[in-house]
Amino acid sequence: MSRYKPYFFVFTLICSLTGYGPLKADGIRYPWRAAPVIVLQGGQFDILFDNEEPVAIDSIRLEGPYYQARVAVDHIDKGNHLFDSYTKASVNTRIRAGVPRGTPEDLYDLVIFTGPKSHRSVRSVKVILEYKKQHRFIHISDPHVSRQWVGSQENGYAKELELFDKFVDIANIIAPDFIIMTGDLIHDYTRLSADSLGWGGILHTRPDQKPSAEEKFRNYFEGAKGFKGVSGLISPTFSIPGNHDFYGMDAGDFAAKSGQWNRLCGKRTFGMSYGDTRVLFLDDYLGDPVIDVPDRAPLSGLQGDVLRRFMETEGPGKITILAQHRPDRIDTAFCNRHGIRLVLNGHNHKPFRELVGKVPTLSIRPGSISRSGSVSEWEKVLGFFRVFTVEDGNYTFTEALRIVNNPVADYASLEPNMLLTFQAPNDGSQSRNVARLDNRFPSAFKDCGARFVMKKGKYTVEGAQIKQVIASGDYSVVDVKFDIGAGEVRQISIRSVN
Repeated sequence: MSRYKPYFFVFTLICSLTGYGPLKADGIRYPWRAAPVIVLQGGQFDILFDNEEPVAIDSIRLEGPYYQARVAVDHIDKGNHLFDSYTKASVNTRIRAGVPRGTPEDLYDLVIFTGPKSHRSVRSVKVILEYKKQHRFIHISDPHVSRQWVGSQENGYAKELELFDKFVDIANIIAPDFIIMTGDLIHDYTRLSADSLGWGGILHTRPDQKPSAEEKFRNYFEGAKGFKGVSGLISPTFSIPGNHDFYGMDAGDFAAKSGQWNRLCGKRTFGMSYGDTRVLFLDDYLGDPVIDVPDRAPLSGLQGDVLRRFMETEGPGKITILAQHRPDRIDTAFCNRHGIRLVLNGHNHKPFRELVGKVPTLSIRPGSISRSGSVSEWEKVLGFFRVFTVEDGNYTFTEALRIVNNPVADYASLEPNMLLTFQAPNDGSQSRNVARLDNRFPSAFKDCGARFVMKKGKYTVEGAQIKQVIASGDYSVVDVKFDIGAGEVRQISIRSVN
């Protein structure tokens, strides 16, 4: 037996560095990172939890910045619960949980307490009062977070976060019901000390070279050095893999890449319902027995089975949307069979749209949200997103909108094309305040949002409609909603009526 120990040590080391292998992570795997959940007040949702400790679950909570709620546990199923049919990634506990009625609308952390330990899934549960008849989502793609690294390899950050940080500010004003990211969240290599065009420098590709895969995904999800990542968004953000979403392994090792995604992001293939809208999320690159042969249709194998089962369970809805990474690997037979009207994708960084299949299906991409390596052609590819509006099974969308006019400028010079400023500190110290909204986009937006954090009391608002008030300790948190026209500057004032 001793002659196998060196091999086992090396294999274990590789697993720990790449995030792939038999070393199971202890914690929440759904809702988590790539796949959050949207749930109604008083509604229920499933939790996939790997409880490695021989300790019972004490309690489950939703924790927001201004409100906490204890989750009701309907039942707990012990066993082997798969969440990836290809890699066989699984957890040992499935929990059916309920959101208490009266829980304010917000995006919450999910926290499970087991004895002395707590397990947190950051910004993973969106509680809503109702499904809106007219709802909106933002489509973004290809941030390539960590392709370029600023500072030391041990204590730096992904340069792509600089522009993404400004997108977060804009998206939080537009306040869509959800956000869809169609792949290439991170990059499969890192350039340290790159030149002004994002090339050259020191190239890192090996699993023992920092930043690690874990650090790369942490930058994307959590941000770094004061720059906001996905967790800075107030809308639940659904993310799928692209061809660059792995690190420290061979590009042809599909099992390893998919396993790393499971370990660090959670689900690869899943569905989501928002009222009568169905959204299908797939992995058209990292791994599937069919995708090991690149020319085969992505949904003729296990992933297609997962998505078909989802649609059978949820019902057809009024519109079905498919989200994948590559526009040249659309399974038109699947789209035709299931009446898919819209395919969101990325991979190519220029905004584009075309009709495919017999439905017909609109294939559309927004361009790249923040890739640092396209500096030389930034006017065509950098800093774009689209806003979609869905109502009664029909959809409309904006042209590709640019976050800032010059996305390659220094961070201090990046001025968003939608800006929210407050006249006084918005920190709970004031009994009156004024917010100024400046929309420089050529598009109008409905149901935008702003949050006032005020001294405890009752308030009246001019220039917007009060959506909800959260009583939180010494604060009154007043969420407002408003419409804003193209090129409009709007002022919203709030004052105490105590």
